[in-house]
Amino acid sequence: MDYYKFVSASVAVALAVGGVTVLAPPASGKTGPVVVTAKVDIVVRRIGYLDLNLTSEPGQLTLSRRVGGAIGSLCTEATGGYDGNFHTGIASRKCHTSAWNQARPQMARAVQRANEIASTGSSTIAAAGISIVLSK
Repeated sequence: MDYYKFVSASVAVALAVGGVTVLAPPASGKTGPVVVTAKVDIVVRRIGYLDLNLTSEPGQLTLSRRVGGAIGSLCTEATGGYDGNFHTGIASRKCHTSAWNQARPQMARAVQRANEIASTGSSTIAAAGISIVLSK
């Protein structure tokens, strides 16, 4: 999935989820607000790690395994699964690459936060689960 498709899907999701109302001054003053909605098929996985000690290698490995499992199910859902076809194989690989590209920076921030808290007692990095969002 390319960057622009992801951004477009994200904007459409924001519009659909929020049921965003766009208000514009009508020319005649007699019409009401315009409601813009959009339907986009997206798949989302959120991975928690509060139970893990991310300052340790076993904790980081467990997080990586959780993320890998979530990405596997996410990409199966997003691509319809691998049926042995060359094109679905490519789609699956692209999905995995895109999902890992989203997850890795979040994982790195989580580990950095854990290390900061372990060494100084606090961190400027906000606590957050790992979220991966892809369009179907």
